[in-house]
Amino acid sequence: MTSGHRNRRGGVEDRWTKTTRDPDGKASKVQSANHGKGKRWRARYVDDLGKEHARGFDRKVDASAWLDGVTSSIVQGAHIAPSAGRGTVCDLGIAWFASQAHIKATTDATRRSAWDCHVEPRWSRYAVRDVKTTDVRTWVAELVEGGAKPATIENALGALRMALELAVEDRQIARNPCTGVKAPRREHVDRGYLTHAQVHELAADVASNSIVVLFLAYTGLRWGEMAALRVENFDMLRRRVNIVRAVAEVRGQLVWSTPKTHERRSVPFPRFLTDRLAELMVGKERGDLVFTSPMGDALRVSTYRSRVFNPTVATLGLQALGDRERERATTGEAVTPEFPRVTPHDLRHTAASLAISAGANVKAVQLMLGHKSAAMTLDTYADLFPDDLESVSEALDLAVRKLYEPTADALRTGAQERPHPVSRVGP
Repeated sequence: MTSGHRNRRGGVEDRWTKTTRDPDGKASKVQSANHGKGKRWRARYVDDLGKEHARGFDRKVDASAWLDGVTSSIVQGAHIAPSAGRGTVCDLGIAWFASQAHIKATTDATRRSAWDCHVEPRWSRYAVRDVKTTDVRTWVAELVEGGAKPATIENALGALRMALELAVEDRQIARNPCTGVKAPRREHVDRGYLTHAQVHELAADVASNSIVVLFLAYTGLRWGEMAALRVENFDMLRRRVNIVRAVAEVRGQLVWSTPKTHERRSVPFPRFLTDRLAELMVGKERGDLVFTSPMGDALRVSTYRSRVFNPTVATLGLQALGDRERERATTGEAVTPEFPRVTPHDLRHTAASLAISAGANVKAVQLMLGHKSAAMTLDTYADLFPDDLESVSEALDLAVRKLYEPTADALRTGAQERPHPVSRVGP
């Protein structure tokens, strides 16, 4: 037995010889029944679950080196038993979902949908240890060829990756086979931004709850944040609304939770909305919802979008198209802007656009929208922020010119003007 292997069931043994003792107790080596059969040296160890494992080698030095490596991995807590990872990905998925009690119901629904639609059909019968990186890449390519959108592939790949990460933590596999596998990049989708006039036109034409359109377009709140607002969340004197909770539809049921980033924030609203908002609160208690359906229930985006919002947007789009055609026929040029095909969530983008066009800086827009960082805001709305490169160049040029322009004292005393920086440039 090599040094360091103290367990009597572990060590390196010679299968071709055995130890015998004569009547006097003297030990000697003799050939065993296995002499010349198979590999001579066998290394054995017992894992942390008490199960014995063995491997054969032709040379003793190789057996000792392998056993030393296994022992080291056991001590460091990185050992993967040969029998590990035999369970199926289906069983792993069940265990993974059971460990996700901390996530929101909306997140859980998204992950379960991705798992049921894309992960389960492809991987359920695979043993966890048989999932290979090349196979995962092939699966992603198959999803792309099948027409799956990048966001769908991201969710499916993410679900498989997180489940397999649980297998890594439980030492069923040494590494996550999803590591290094990337989903296709999302295509940039042109957003529909409404102008001030279009926002008010849309609000005037919707069949009910026109204040919803104005409120979303001038605060940038998510639908679920708006629908969860109660009277107590409004500070009418300061014209602020405090975002402390959100509501979402999950499988047809309303689920109440914290905002998307789990952080509370205070968002301002314009003065012209004050009276309209105050009207909604007349006769209500502090804990009552402000924005409700005609029946007094929480507003559901699925109902409002299909029954109220989308038909109005379609009508306004057709009207704008007709106006443009008539303008071309009479003057040869269409001046009426097209009416974008927007969704209720696009009003959040409109709010960002209107705030930026009004001169709001990136930090203010970040706080209003509840983004985690200003970098996220810039990445999302980089096309809206003005290109200041020319103004920076002009400002630098102006500063240098002022440096070399003669001062008032120099003009009075006739002092020699400092040379212009351009005159110093030369070979």
